[in-house]
Amino acid sequence: MPMLPVTGGELYYEDRGDGERSIVFAHGAGGNHMSWWQQVPHFSQRYRCITIDHRGFGQSLDHSGEGIRAYPRDLEELLDHLGVASTAIIAQSMGGFTGMTFAGRHAERVWALVMANTFLGVGDEDLMAKAREHWANLAQIDPGGPAYEQTNMVGDRFKREHPERLFLYQQVRALNPPIDLPEGYTVEDGAIPAADLANLDVPVLFLAGDEDGTIPIELTAAAQQHVAGSRIERVPEAGHSLYWEMPELFNARVDAFFDEVLGT
Repeated sequence: MPMLPVTGGELYYEDRGDGERSIVFAHGAGGNHMSWWQQVPHFSQRYRCITIDHRGFGQSLDHSGEGIRAYPRDLEELLDHLGVASTAIIAQSMGGFTGMTFAGRHAERVWALVMANTFLGVGDEDLMAKAREHWANLAQIDPGGPAYEQTNMVGDRFKREHPERLFLYQQVRALNPPIDLPEGYTVEDGAIPAADLANLDVPVLFLAGDEDGTIPIELTAAAQQHVAGSRIERVPEAGHSLYWEMPELFNARVDAFFDEVLGT
């Protein structure tokens, strides 16, 4: 079992593919390393693919109770352990906090960043206040129950057309131990101040679904404006889990972005 002792915890990871360039996959609060089952077989044909369980999720342990504040440090220690000097990061939802904060602190170690259905890690308190208000309203619908998961983690089209993959999503999510989901994502937690992101020297692609019920697309679009040289691509009829709902489209968009960055 590939379990790495890290400061204040233990990090589960898997390492597949032998490409010269690496990709780290940073899952959201509804998943773990298994969430990327539709991406790893595809990208590992060209890249070294590293999947993780964030501390407190899946098989990773958070002995210190630091939660999201430790995510970028955990990634740094993992890359050092694996001898990876530079990596791309594909981050979804909560994983965006890992991706953006790591890129903001260690731009020289990130050759590309994909922010899928997320702006977390962008230190704009006005946007975060709007996000927290939105999440509070969602919690009033059905606090943490199945309706909450089904309504907000995927889009309406996906729910109608793929009940079996919705069930699989919920099964993967259920493998996580009980955990209080993070809510802050503030500069105090480690988010990169928006003003600093105006000078970020990392290619960044934001992917956003028009039906995202968890992180509204207008918040992601506003956050994207803070990030130097970034762009946003909107996907119709996609919910909060584009990578899961529309894997062929997701993989193709990311492939095109990476090819653009690498000049291939």
